[in-house]
Amino acid sequence: MKRDFETKYYYVLAALGALTIIVPSVYFGWRALAPEPQVGECVTQVEHGAAELKFEEVSCSGRRSPREFEVGAVAANCPPGDYTAVARGDEKTCYLPALHVGVCFAGKKFQNTTQEVFVRADCTAPGAREVVEILQDETDTTKCSNQELSLAFTKPARTICMEKP
Repeated sequence: MKRDFETKYYYVLAALGALTIIVPSVYFGWRALAPEPQVGECVTQVEHGAAELKFEEVSCSGRRSPREFEVGAVAANCPPGDYTAVARGDEKTCYLPALHVGVCFAGKKFQNTTQEVFVRADCTAPGAREVVEILQDETDTTKCSNQELSLAFTKPARTICMEKP
């Protein structure tokens, strides 16, 4: 009887040990196979007409880069600023738009975001805003002539001055 108990005890210990190794390996291995963008990386929107906002990673370099957003933070909450927050498990990926002077953007609501997201738009679109200036290392929209239409971010520090076209 004692031998049966010992055998079962060792099987239980072996199973718990295997789970202790296998579960984290699967979790972290899966994240490595399908990585989420990290801080400082650039992404572009996939399926512009889709109901949910989805991204794919692209190069950040070059004036002709297809990047539309940069990752400003990955945390439980976004830092102060006008970030687009997309939930990813128990944390959020905080995106800031990669805007360019002279280009127009309009707010669009997606199912997986809590606020409007600024996406490229025709300057005649309803609610369109045109980027007139980008202030690096600034986090204050009062430096813009139309602060109500402008955006500010803290990581990286950047203020986007916009006006109606």
